[in-house]
Amino acid sequence: MNHYEVLGVPPGTDTAAMKRAYLAAARRYHPDFHAHADEATRTANARRMQELNEAWEVLSDPASRVAYDRSVHAANDPGVSRRAAREPIVPEGKGWTPRAGDDGWMDDFEAWADEHDELPPDVPRSTGRTALTMLPVGLFAAAVVCVFVGLAVKLNELVALGFISLILAAGLFIMLPMYEMSRGRRR
Repeated sequence: MNHYEVLGVPPGTDTAAMKRAYLAAARRYHPDFHAHADEATRTANARRMQELNEAWEVLSDPASRVAYDRSVHAANDPGVSRRAAREPIVPEGKGWTPRAGDDGWMDDFEAWADEHDELPPDVPRSTGRTALTMLPVGLFAAAVVCVFVGLAVKLNELVALGFISLILAAGLFIMLPMYEMSRGRRR
């Protein structure tokens, strides 16, 4: 039974009518109204009341109702069930399982095992590009040397030059990889 059948309403029913149906069914099946009945009747009514509460919880919230309607529609769609029948049953903890009958590749293993991918040859880098990529490292080393020498001889101008070089090196460490990536896209 789906939630609409539990409440006894058709799928297009508005929320107010569903609430009236829920309250009427709750009055009919609530365990407190059947305290004097035998154990089997009380158990059946308690189970029915639990089904009513679950149905009302899903159908009273507009977002969960839309999701439920979508799942009911998908369950009734014959295309979904046909696709599900073709899909393999994946054991717990296993990430991938081939579809049933999808083992033709095993018969032709020799053919594709002998194939080799040929990579394009590496294009040698120009000396200008190599120097440009080494520029931030050299600038960083020079900045460190300038700062230490400037502190040792107490020359503030040399320390300032070292910090400026350090900032430039940090900027180049960020900008040069971006520049190289953009050049790679253009090729």
